[in-house]
Amino acid sequence: MKTGSGRRRFARAMFATASGLALAGTALAQDAEDSGATPEPEQRQETVTVYGTSNPIPVFDYPGQVSVITRDEIELRTPSSVSDLLRDVPGMEFSGGPRRTGEVPSLRGFTGQNVLILLDGARQSFTSAHDGRFFADPALLGTAEVVRGPASALYGSGAVGGVLALESADAEDLLEEGQGWGARVRAAYQSVNEETLTSLSAFTNTGKFDGLASIGLRQSGDIELGDGSSLPSDDEITTGLVKGRYALTDALSLEASWQRFGNSAFEPNNGQGTLGTGDSVLDRNVDKDITSDTYRIGAGFNPASKLLDSDLTVYQTTTEVEEFDATVPRTISREIETTGVSARNASRFDLGPVQTTFTIGGDWYRDEQTGFDSETGNGVRGGVPDAESEFMGLFAQIEAVAERPFGLPGQLILIPGVRYDEFSSDSETATGENEDSAVSPRVAASYGPVEWLRVFGSYSEGFRAPSVNELYLDGTHFEVPHPILFDPGAGSFVFVTNEFIPNADLKPEKTETVEVGAGLDFHDVVSSGDRIQAKVSYYESEVEDLINLSVDFSYSATCFAPPFFPCSAGTTSSANVSSAEIEGVEGELRYDSDRSFIRASYSSIEGTDLSTGSDLGTLSPDRVSLDMGLKAYEWDAIFGVRLQHASDFTRYESDGAGGSTVAETRDSYAVADIYASWSPDSLPGIRFDAGIDNIFDERYERVFEGVYEPGRNYKIAASWQFGG
Repeated sequence: MKTGSGRRRFARAMFATASGLALAGTALAQDAEDSGATPEPEQRQETVTVYGTSNPIPVFDYPGQVSVITRDEIELRTPSSVSDLLRDVPGMEFSGGPRRTGEVPSLRGFTGQNVLILLDGARQSFTSAHDGRFFADPALLGTAEVVRGPASALYGSGAVGGVLALESADAEDLLEEGQGWGARVRAAYQSVNEETLTSLSAFTNTGKFDGLASIGLRQSGDIELGDGSSLPSDDEITTGLVKGRYALTDALSLEASWQRFGNSAFEPNNGQGTLGTGDSVLDRNVDKDITSDTYRIGAGFNPASKLLDSDLTVYQTTTEVEEFDATVPRTISREIETTGVSARNASRFDLGPVQTTFTIGGDWYRDEQTGFDSETGNGVRGGVPDAESEFMGLFAQIEAVAERPFGLPGQLILIPGVRYDEFSSDSETATGENEDSAVSPRVAASYGPVEWLRVFGSYSEGFRAPSVNELYLDGTHFEVPHPILFDPGAGSFVFVTNEFIPNADLKPEKTETVEVGAGLDFHDVVSSGDRIQAKVSYYESEVEDLINLSVDFSYSATCFAPPFFPCSAGTTSSANVSSAEIEGVEGELRYDSDRSFIRASYSSIEGTDLSTGSDLGTLSPDRVSLDMGLKAYEWDAIFGVRLQHASDFTRYESDGAGGSTVAETRDSYAVADIYASWSPDSLPGIRFDAGIDNIFDERYERVFEGVYEPGRNYKIAASWQFGG
């Protein structure tokens, strides 16, 4: 961690940067006025969320918290991974260390399968003990939405913490105004891992047909960390996206897409590890091949009738991680295939003075997991059972908008909804089928007595079905030396095992969440045409039947007396063991004008395991983020700075005697980035982006992984786009 003087230097730099931006903005505006130049008019359209209700609604009006990252923001940030893109979203964190292959998102203290990940509406169900949750390239994205808080009333299992919805780019995102077709070549470099990116995209929109095709290659090496050390992480990533949409009639359209992510990596088999763990297996680098393919076809039907606005989607996502360890030699793999169908229809009508949207829908999907180990006689991989889960759900939701409700001034939005789910899981390697059902209600309301004020509140229930890995854990978890026996011939200890024990009777995790908040929306605050929006909320969640993986490491009594066998090093199993309580505060602010923009966020979270009194292991420190930029029209450029500060963090665990002990501690940190974008009018179609991340080379830990985050990182990108 930096010293106190280092933090003071950062604070002075933060103040100086903010002051400089303000003065520069004033000077540029004055220069424009003196010269008679008028900045290009910019229409600041309403930011809209689709995944919050499944129908478009302004983020400000939505009775909850949603963050939307637009294509323009993605380009300005030149992200290398999805976590780069979503770093400043309040309540969101990525654990697993800095490797893109190990990053796992968490929302409001919920992680793993408690966060639903969607790619163009297709579920990303991959789970692994030592790898990331999903694999996607931010260069192919058009938007990213983060819906925070339980969303099981719409999406069923897995949306307890919220929804991370990624939408791939389409032709409309890339075409210049007036163009019907275009092509784009892009190259980028960043120094922290010597990463290069080259990509080629082609796109067209003829009115009836909208299509895009893109290929890309990323190559990177070891990651230079803030403490001066290197994290082994060699990647060669190939990405591809092909998508198209065709309007058969004014009412009926068809679409299809294929998205590919392939990574040939050389790193520890534990993508979240750091080396130096002391484990001779986890400390070895392996050749790792990651492939993820998402296929999707869909249809939309929207005739003149307000009662029909329908969508149908069929998809399949297959993700496989295969590792080869040449020192054994040994090949292991895990593959998860998700096949799903979803359908919805929105009917719009008036109930007296109330504008009403009634949405019904349902989905079905199946997850199939297959494991392989070349060192076992039957190819079965321990801890990766061959198993499948099947889900079916139906939902209904009403969005009612009333002007001057009950004679009161302003507008009231009321959104009640409910979903019913059935699910089952089974495995070829274990007896016992897990079957259950769940009902997930939600009611939310947003009231604006005047244009500039909104208050909102919601009550929602969520659930997460147990995964096949939690239900049907099998085989060997790890090996340890026998406490007595030594093999003189081999010159080593005799090894004994800790074994996984399946538990097919697990119950789903369940949550109840209450959230209240308020928002402000002002126009023409500092200059004509500007706008500032802010939302803040408090939430509290109660969690029951948490699924906990426990390791009982103890040698059996037979290990210590002749013949010293059979001997066991204990067992590992999953069980519903506890309940928990989580509460937090989140806030976001957005300001936009012809000359400048500001994005700010704040999050604070606390959580307790009520059965033990310990802090939950997925908590994060209080965090403040600020992103400020200037639009310098005279230079065809944008300049900006991003700042993030996190407080000191300490997590306590119960000592079993009514007290507590420190389980982990992390120092506070402050990180600053600068960036710029230049699109010269004199060179049509040319764009340059550059920046420096972590300009003060701060040594810090974002989450407790025993590894620091990347150090100072120089970034540059150039693109050329043409079309007609």
